[in-house]
This record gives sequence, C-alpha cells and structure tokens, in this order.
Amino acid sequence: MPSDYNLLIQKLDAFIRKYYKDRLIRGVLYSVGLLVLFFLGASLSEYFGRFGTSARAVLFWGFLLVTLGVLVRFIALPLVKLLHLGKVIPHDEAARIVGLHFGDVKDKLLNTLQLREQANSNFQQRELIEASIAQRSRQLSAVPFAAAIDLTKNRKYLRYALPPLAILLVLLFAAPSLITEPTRRIIRHGSDFAPDAPFQFVVLDSSLLVPEQEDFDLHVELKGDAIPQQVDLEVDGQRI
Repeated sequence: MPSDYNLLIQKLDAFIRKYYKDRLIRGVLYSVGLLVLFFLGASLSEYFGRFGTSARAVLFWGFLLVTLGVLVRFIALPLVKLLHLGKVIPHDEAARIVGLHFGDVKDKLLNTLQLREQANSNFQQRELIEASIAQRSRQLSAVPFAAAIDLTKNRKYLRYALPPLAILLVLLFAAPSLITEPTRRIIRHGSDFAPDAPFQFVVLDSSLLVPEQEDFDLHVELKGDAIPQQVDLEVDGQRI
C-alpha cells in the first residue's frame, strides 16, 4: 500500500500532467491562429504582387520554417512533456504553482518536500522526520491539486484562432481565387506563370456541330477590361 507521502507525490504528478495538458491546448490555439495568419499573408501577398520564382520560393520555405517552429514550440514540446518523455517541472516548482491557487497549503507542501530531502540525509533523526512527513501528507491529502488548473479558461485564447479561421473561410467561399491561385503558384514556386489575360472569350453557340465541308459561323463575345482588335481561330496549325 502506498505511503501517505507517495500518494502526495502521485497527486503532484497528476497536477504536472494537467499543467502540460493546459499548455498543449493553449499551444494548439496559438498555432492555428499564427499559421492561418501567415498563410493568409503569404497568399494575399502573392495574389496582389504576382512575384517571381525567387520571391515565391522565399514565401514557400518561409512558411515551412514558420510552421515547423510554431509546431515544435507550441505543440511538440508540451506534448513530449505531457508524455513524460522529456524533463518536466520539478515537484517543488509544481508545489509553488499549486500554492498560488491554494495559498494555505503552499508552505506546508514545500516544507513536506524539504523534509523528504532531510530524511534522506539525516539518518539520526530519520524516524522523527518520517513521522512528520506522514502527518503533513495526511493533512494535504484532501487538497485537490489538479483543481489549481482550470482547462476551461483556455476558451479566452479562442480569440487568437477563430478570427483568422473565419477570415479564411469567408475568402474561400466568397472569393476562392484569392487563396487557391496564389497558393498553387507558391507551391509550384519554381515554375513561371504568365499573367492572366485582361479579357475572356465566351462562346455563344449552343452547339458546335456542323456538317462536313460546310461553313460555320462561330459567335464569340469578349468580356474584360481590354478587348483585342482581332480574334483568330487556330485549326490544325492554321489561323483563321
């Protein structure tokens, strides 16, 4: 059966796990907001700037580096610590954080941890110190350390993630070309893209079928800011 002190340590370990879970949730919200903002900035910059291959390469690799940095800083590190795969905050630091929420137990909790260190080094008074540790551990057993962290408070960090996401969704539905076309050019940053023509052809004929050897009148409407003076139709390498 675990001793009172071991149960106390288990509660502190549970608090530490919740501490990093809180950091992970917050990090996910930060990451979403930062990455969507950077993506919007890169896409809109390319849409209005129509950069060359070098500038698009900078945007592409810059976005990848920012993504890697954000994911490592705000998601990977808290996740690793949550899984206890790396160095986590020590018990005395966890005790100080708990003490910020439960002010009446801060000194008792820290003192209990200090007594454990004394018991390991003071063999003459070890039994007396062990008894004091057990008494203090029982007094602290009813304190819910994990309650010092309220995960629901992370809702306030939604303001960092939701507005950029909302802007992205609105653009994707209202003007998808603002996002899709520049994103395609950034991904294919090594390719050259000719500027879009300032006009478009609209074929008015409902059917393009014609009997062989007979003439066919093709009706075309041109729309745009600039209209060409002449329209050619290329058939088998010949312009008409």
